[in-house]
Amino acid sequence: MCTLKRFDKSCKIISNREVCTGYFELKVKADDVSKYCSPGQFFMISIANVFLRRPLSVHDVKRDTISFLYGVVGKGTKILSEMGRTSKSVFSRGGGCNEIKMLGPLGRGYNLTPGVSSMFFPQASLSLSKKWSAGIKDISFNPVIVAGGTGIASVYFLAAKLKKKGILYYGSRSKKDLLCLDKFKRIGWKVVVSTEDGSEGYKGYITDMLSKNLKDGDVLFACGPTPMLKKVLQIAKEKSLKGFVSLEEKMACGIGNCQGCAVKIDGKSKMVCKDGPIFEIEGLEL
Repeated sequence: MCTLKRFDKSCKIISNREVCTGYFELKVKADDVSKYCSPGQFFMISIANVFLRRPLSVHDVKRDTISFLYGVVGKGTKILSEMGRTSKSVFSRGGGCNEIKMLGPLGRGYNLTPGVSSMFFPQASLSLSKKWSAGIKDISFNPVIVAGGTGIASVYFLAAKLKKKGILYYGSRSKKDLLCLDKFKRIGWKVVVSTEDGSEGYKGYITDMLSKNLKDGDVLFACGPTPMLKKVLQIAKEKSLKGFVSLEEKMACGIGNCQGCAVKIDGKSKMVCKDGPIFEIEGLEL
């Protein structure tokens, strides 16, 4: 779903805490904004002394609060990690600032049909809507979320909103990079973990575990690095499964004007920020 309501405003920072080494959860008070957020959407965040805004996926929404989960990977996210905190030594770089300017919600997220306990109904997905619309109350599916690294940030909001609980397949480099596992378990999701160094769960790539355990009726929802997504697309094709991918791309504007986040869908160029970031697996070219 692409919301018609968009805001460009400053929001009060409630907290910006380090959840584990190098990863932070930013919570902002957004009374009139949060109700317009859908899973899969994002905001463009202004960061002190950084020219371009940074895109951050919505991690969670609780009443009037919006949360973002991110890793510190460069100058921008380093400064962001200091915002809303009390140290005067970093105030000139953004630390101590108790408000943050945000543009959004942006992009097309997942459209969840309310009131149907076992149904996910993507409005933009014509192929699925034709198949499922005739007997919507009688059709169930098995939601399977596949996440790699900080791709876990956006899919938690999806998992929390889905009426039917499923399985999360989550891969990271090592145990110290695993995020949100307790959150998924608390809302009733089964969690399968892999790490590249073998420090937690299966040693190797999460797509290896995914390929072995998929079955008819599973619907995939994936977010993570491009190599992982390419493998998910291959697996889905081999097993004739439907699914959706949330793409992560560098963005300058977030609204489709700069044309800098183009991807190929059925041979045509689409903008991740405007036409996505949620796309059907079928037709996506990576």
